[in-house]
Amino acid sequence: MSASVAARLVGRYAPGAEIARVMVLGGINNLRGRMRDLAQIARREDMVLALADMDRPLGCPLGRVRELSGGLTVAPNLLIRIAVLEIESWIMADRNGMAEWLGIATSAVPLRPERVPDPKRALVQLAARSRNRALREAIVPRRGLGSHRVGPFYNDAVGEFVTHLWNPDAARRCSVSLERAVLRVAGLVGG
Repeated sequence: MSASVAARLVGRYAPGAEIARVMVLGGINNLRGRMRDLAQIARREDMVLALADMDRPLGCPLGRVRELSGGLTVAPNLLIRIAVLEIESWIMADRNGMAEWLGIATSAVPLRPERVPDPKRALVQLAARSRNRALREAIVPRRGLGSHRVGPFYNDAVGEFVTHLWNPDAARRCSVSLERAVLRVAGLVGG
């Protein structure tokens, strides 16, 4: 999902930038373990965007970015951005788009998604209210399947929304961490 969001941000705010490679590292802890590699890649290539989410409250995202770099001298074109709390908070920040996609009232979508304690769960709960049966079946976990937090095609469905319908311009107005990410992505390309 983060890869879809990163692609949309680069496409929208860094026009002309080419995504040469996508690396899915599987979480912030794996990102920490790969920082040295990413710093080396950033020294050799134009731009590296590392996008992660916190999954649980762990303090300020800016502090987490400093912690991730671990004292490394980071190349200026290595951009580390962290969504508060989960990438779903950025996705839900496009309130009108989310509501239209799910066929629910805009007022049902959180006004401040970064303050939602479990954004992924909130998105699943919104999808449970959807009039679109295919979306409900894709996103909402089936009853009796143990501890599954999401439906069988959650990533596919939400990824499609991000790729084709998500409006990052609208979303950044409801998300401080997304706004910061947008400004950094645009700043790297602009100068």
